Amino acid sequence: MKEIFRDKSRDELARNLNSLGIRANLAERGWPEEKVENSWYQRSLGIIDIQEGFVRWINILKKDASKNSPPLWWVVLCIPDKRPVPDHHVVDIKTIRKKSFPLFGKVVDVTWKGNDHHTELVEVLSSDEAVKNLVQKIGNLAIRSYDKEFQGWTLQADRRFEPTNQDWSAIQKIANYILSSPRMF
Repeated sequence: MKEIFRDKSRDELARNLNSLGIRANLAERGWPEEKVENSWYQRSLGIIDIQEGFVRWINILKKDASKNSPPLWWVVLCIPDKRPVPDHHVVDIKTIRKKSFPLFGKVVDVTWKGNDHHTELVEVLSSDEAVKNLVQKIGNLAIRSYDKEFQGWTLQADRRFEPTNQDWSAIQKIANYILSSPRMF
């Protein structure tokens, strides 16, 4: 009975990735990575383990519906990086989507803002058309350096999405930019 009511967002994303030819497996519950970007008001639906590429696992987070708000999901793509990032130089950038009309208009441009600590990520990502198209399609993204449950980076989408091959290529491109960014601390 519990299986009937279980949120299957993680299963659907893994199935979608496998249909694109990306080897994705549902990981056993209890990985420490389930805590990545997980706040007190969210719960992890579990990890999707990716066999190849820059993104090595995906954590799906959910905030359950309440009386006055619908359920919300976040997709956290984790990109391991062996290079250390000191705590006082945490990279934290996010997208700003400019619309033709506030709230309801079509997205006409995407820029990145935040503190990139001289990694040049804001400039590089703001000028890449494939990245802009991805953000226009799937919603806001945020990038953070991370050194708690794992050493690396998170690329977080603020909603569930079903990636196409073009979307996955853009995600891999973002991950490549992140991993090849200079460190000037």
